[in-house]
Amino acid sequence: MSQLRSARPSSFAPPAPRCADSSEVSWLPQSRGRPAERSAPLPPEIGFLLESQVPLEVLRAAASLARRQGVSADRALLAEGLLGEDDFYRVLARRTGVVFVDGPFETAAFADLERACDRGYVRLGANPFGAEWLFAPRGEGIARLIGAVRAQRRKMRFAVTTPRNFSARLHRRELASAALAAPCKVEAVDPKLCAQHAISRRRLAKVFAGSALALAPLFQSDRALALIVALPLAVLFFGHVLLRLYASAAALETQEKRCRIDDAALPPYTVIVALYREARVARQLAEALDRLDYPRAKLQILFVVEADDQETAEALREHPPRSPHEILVAPPGLPKTKPRALNIAAPFVQGELLAVFDAEDKPHPRQLRDAAAKFARSPESVACLQASLAIENGEDNLFTAFFALDYAALFDAFNPGLCAFGLPIFLGGTSNHFRVAILKKIGFWDAWNVTEDADLGLRLARHGYQVQTLASHTFEEAPVTLKALVNQRSRWMKGWMRLGRQICIFLLKQRVVLNA
Repeated sequence: MSQLRSARPSSFAPPAPRCADSSEVSWLPQSRGRPAERSAPLPPEIGFLLESQVPLEVLRAAASLARRQGVSADRALLAEGLLGEDDFYRVLARRTGVVFVDGPFETAAFADLERACDRGYVRLGANPFGAEWLFAPRGEGIARLIGAVRAQRRKMRFAVTTPRNFSARLHRRELASAALAAPCKVEAVDPKLCAQHAISRRRLAKVFAGSALALAPLFQSDRALALIVALPLAVLFFGHVLLRLYASAAALETQEKRCRIDDAALPPYTVIVALYREARVARQLAEALDRLDYPRAKLQILFVVEADDQETAEALREHPPRSPHEILVAPPGLPKTKPRALNIAAPFVQGELLAVFDAEDKPHPRQLRDAAAKFARSPESVACLQASLAIENGEDNLFTAFFALDYAALFDAFNPGLCAFGLPIFLGGTSNHFRVAILKKIGFWDAWNVTEDADLGLRLARHGYQVQTLASHTFEEAPVTLKALVNQRSRWMKGWMRLGRQICIFLLKQRVVLNA
């Protein structure tokens, strides 16, 4: 049975709304707003709060911020924490004279759950107050709801809840279907590009057998035969060295021009963080995300945790970021990989752009702004931007020092050079920024590939899209022990071996195009 609480004036007196003190908000209208802004009427989506105890200057501050960011005033008010979401919708329920839902609710058996989150309302099942519909309105929907109440003389048969409670309850039902689709998103687009089918055991045995036969002459006493085999290998090795040197030299000549986009022109942005056994860094992660310089009203953060990792979920609830966020608990299933977790979050993405970070990442505060600006001035064929990864603990020991040099050479020299030549690159596992529309077209991530980042870079190239680098750094920690380093590198090598077939096919197609 739904847990509904009455919010009618006769039986409910809401607590005093919690709002920010004017002395704590540096951008309030009395300090920076124009006279015209201070005298302008409040937007209807927050105007009803005048009847509550929310200070007028706070409402004007939210309206001013909303105009600068190009969002509705209620989003600015709630995203910046000037008023609690529960308090906002309790006052809205009292203003409309309907019930307020602050817990679980049952939807009708025939309710369209897929479109409910976009609409902001859903048909209810059985409930003790006789409500037929449940609303979690935003923006213009709030004004329309208040207007509908004024126009209706009969008793309104609906209830009000917060968007966070509304989406959380509906997403729990959608997670099951999202988990079923997560392992086969790439397969649904092109089965040949899915790692699950790319290399069978028989094919892998043939590859190892052929490699052994090809390299066997190197260990024979016949020097002529060994030389015949060694020469092509030497050519490949030195060719790779020359490519790295040439690309690194080209990177020195490429200088990225930075530009700034007004807040109103910034697109909605989604950040996904897939976590497993990361409770110890929950506070650090929240602080890193809070440092991001992006309008909170346009920022969506999705945490994905596994069903058997309640510690991380509880740590995120204890140390949440200030920006609007949601914790998605991935249902049990195979494969238990990071790309599967990312695919589970895919149906809930609301932004036009998407960024992927790891738990221990510390991205530059302006990274999202810089990425949005570069996407805005880049052609539509640019599907992804790879920010530079830098090692924060490079001075710990010899392993971390070499790791720092490796990352600096790869992300600050080699990758920018490859992009200058128009060649595909292996994406890093974090600080990837995507156009969401293109990700949908190619099937998001391959859940069966242990190096889903490198695979995605090549799949984007095979579909005709480009990857560019972004001159913004994200700091992360390198493995400090030999065992951790070997485990990480072995996983990477296993994933890169699976990409060999894709690389050969891509190069062959490029050659056919050039010859044509």
